[in-house]
Amino acid sequence: VLKPAEQTPSSILVLMELIGDLLPAGVLNVVNGFGVEAGKPLASSPRIRKIAFTGETSTGRLISQYASANLIPVTLELGGKSPNIFFNDVADTNDAFYDKALEGFTLYAFNQGEVCSSPSRALVQDGIYDSFMADAVARTQQIIQGNPLDTTTQIGAQASVGQMEKILSYIDIGLQEGARILAGGNQAQLDGDLAGGFYVQPTIFEGNNKMRIFQEEIFGPVVSVARFSDYNDA
Repeated sequence: VLKPAEQTPSSILVLMELIGDLLPAGVLNVVNGFGVEAGKPLASSPRIRKIAFTGETSTGRLISQYASANLIPVTLELGGKSPNIFFNDVADTNDAFYDKALEGFTLYAFNQGEVCSSPSRALVQDGIYDSFMADAVARTQQIIQGNPLDTTTQIGAQASVGQMEKILSYIDIGLQEGARILAGGNQAQLDGDLAGGFYVQPTIFEGNNKMRIFQEEIFGPVVSVARFSDYNDA
């Protein structure tokens, strides 16, 4: 039984259309709806023998509580702040490897940052920090935002207006904490039919790991960058 997020109710239905002929009737079932009306009853049902949940930490706590009433096992895959770590030697030569390192940096914006394994932190060693970040900002500014059905588009819109507002609120939090914006930092303004869409500019913050933007999952195209001196410091 699959319960997709309420923001993407049709995603699993598309999957079922693709694989429907491969499975006997009734093997795969989809329940759409909001968490209180659909997710909670599912997770609380005594007919369920195992629950696997992917999502945010606060919802994961609730799922665990619901399942505990029936003493059934739960597997949680919750978001985090996965870091990419860039040591000085990635820039020993301006070659294809260095180019891939820059590409890895910009993956924080992949799928609008709405990926649980998004590398939403970057730790860059002192010896290359200034030059690497200059190149990383330039690479970020080349990202193309637009209609996701356009094959040249690299970032589409956020899943909902609520998610966009959450991301923008975290950008405000970062500024209040004293973090510095190296790129982005605003709602993206697109022209034509996409004007007013839920687009957020790919944003790079410079700060330290004590800040909330370094510790809490933003689930958007925002990366928090800090320096480090050596392996142990990283």
